[in-house]
Amino acid sequence: MKKNLFLIITLILFVSSSFAFSAKLFKFAFFTDLHISVLKPQNAEDLENAVKDLNMQKNIDFVLVAGDDTDLGDSVSFKITKQILDKLKIPYFISIGNHDTNSGGTESIYFNAVFGSDTFSFKHNEYQFIGFPTSPLDKKSKAHITGKDLKFIKSKLKENGKKNPVFLMTHYPMLDGDVDNWGDLYKILRKYNIKAILGGHYHRNVILNYDEIPGIVNRSTLRAKDIVGGYSIYSVSDSLKVSEKLIGQPEKTWLTLPLNN
Repeated sequence: MKKNLFLIITLILFVSSSFAFSAKLFKFAFFTDLHISVLKPQNAEDLENAVKDLNMQKNIDFVLVAGDDTDLGDSVSFKITKQILDKLKIPYFISIGNHDTNSGGTESIYFNAVFGSDTFSFKHNEYQFIGFPTSPLDKKSKAHITGKDLKFIKSKLKENGKKNPVFLMTHYPMLDGDVDNWGDLYKILRKYNIKAILGGHYHRNVILNYDEIPGIVNRSTLRAKDIVGGYSIYSVSDSLKVSEKLIGQPEKTWLTLPLNN
């Protein structure tokens, strides 16, 4: 009798945990370093192919776009970028990188005119997603996080609470050699449950360590010297899996990280 009761309890716990796992699982895609330009039509073709490929995938909830959306930061290229991204069948959230600020500075009036704000914050399942720009103050400087954006991040984290999990997205890797005031951001982040900071800029897949916060750098949508371009797919459950998705090919997982405390 005791043995049967033990088996029943074990079965109930197994079924319950299976349902909990299914409820938590979700996927999102990641585009970065699109470099759209009227002078480089292949870049727009690569983004078009990425959008078409992603639209054929199942169970992808949204897309994050991490900057260098254009190559020269001009108004026409931003409009082309939006025309292509608007063909996505799922929502997308976008910010800017150094190429998007044209002649330097941390903002792009052309981006804002086409896309609106270069910051975003939303909740998906139990996860908070916060996006913000990183760009040099001028062409000779390292990237910088403005005081306005630091306040934005701090306010959204405070609203979310210290225990709830968070993903951040920005263009630059949060390294001293890339961002001049990364330490100011870390002072804010260390109080919260930051699971990873996602970005681009390097045009390749890299895992970094930002003072014990995982930093995940993603490939560009550009094909470069390859036959086709690609993008990233993130799977979130009890662990975080990051896969590279080449156009027309199966996704290949290149990174797995635990997400439990």
